[in-house]
Amino acid sequence: MLVFRPDTAPLDPAAIHAAAPVADLHAHPALNAYYLRRDLGREHRGPARWNPLRQQIDLPRARAGGLRVLTNCAYAPAVLPVRPFRAAVGAFQALEDLCARNPALAQVARRRGEIASVLASGKIAVIHAAEGGHHIERSLEKLEELAARGLRYLTLTHFIHNGIAQPAELPGRFYFSVLRGPPGLTEFGRQVVRKCEDLGVLVDVTHCSDRSLADVLSIVTKPVLATHTGFRRFRQTERNLSDEQLRLIARTGGMAGVITWNDLLGGDSLEHMADSIVHGALVAGPDHIGIGTDFDGWVPSAAGIRDARCYAALTDALSHRGFTTTELTSILGANYLKLLGEFRGHNT
Repeated sequence: MLVFRPDTAPLDPAAIHAAAPVADLHAHPALNAYYLRRDLGREHRGPARWNPLRQQIDLPRARAGGLRVLTNCAYAPAVLPVRPFRAAVGAFQALEDLCARNPALAQVARRRGEIASVLASGKIAVIHAAEGGHHIERSLEKLEELAARGLRYLTLTHFIHNGIAQPAELPGRFYFSVLRGPPGLTEFGRQVVRKCEDLGVLVDVTHCSDRSLADVLSIVTKPVLATHTGFRRFRQTERNLSDEQLRLIARTGGMAGVITWNDLLGGDSLEHMADSIVHGALVAGPDHIGIGTDFDGWVPSAAGIRDARCYAALTDALSHRGFTTTELTSILGANYLKLLGEFRGHNT
């Protein structure tokens, strides 16, 4: 078990969790809400181990788990006939409609600065993102349209080359290797990064190959995200961040969100996820680490952190790892809100 600061007394996890702006940097509620028209306003049955058709997150379980900020990350698989830009808009609309049907539970914060008032009302704040630059269909104008709809970050690449950046090799997914394309960031990719910065859209380097990540870091002028990742200390794969990459992301003022995917964590338990969070804090500092579960992203989550009721269990595990109350509150969500430009502190 990794400990951030040995010989520190355990914290009161229930009190910290209740007061913290608990935020998930990366989840996919719209995958089922949009494509399968599933009603996330009611509680669903979660997976016992792994089942993509079992819902990991819905509003009742998110509320029960103490989640305060939910990132609705749109994703259109390349094999679907629906155009990715249309799918992204549809995914945004699906969560907006969900919030409209459940006004006591959640509200979309489409504009910067709106999260604080949503949290003050006792609701879950929902924000929009998109996983994969293919959603803009090689059009900076469509990137502008998504930004106007509330896009908070754009994950540049995903499984296959999209004309923006080469993706990382995936563990055990060798069939994607032939679709990774040329290394690094393309010229259009450079334009996308610059446009994101102009629009106030954060750049997410998750899924970037080593060369693509290096190229992004060479040109950015604003903080960078890696929203749902593990670390190579626990699983040696390009999909995970090296310690040096994590330090460079932190140097931009950015942060990394730790995923629940057991393969990337190097173990199938909540404590393995806690180990990754501690490792990230030891390497980059607790001000540069958060939680990016990838719930409902069709990845096998580690035991003990398989649905939205389990956020409090993670806080409990971390409360024994030597963090101060401020540090743990930062990891649970305050870091993300600061990066989004929402809070300088954390008043919830």
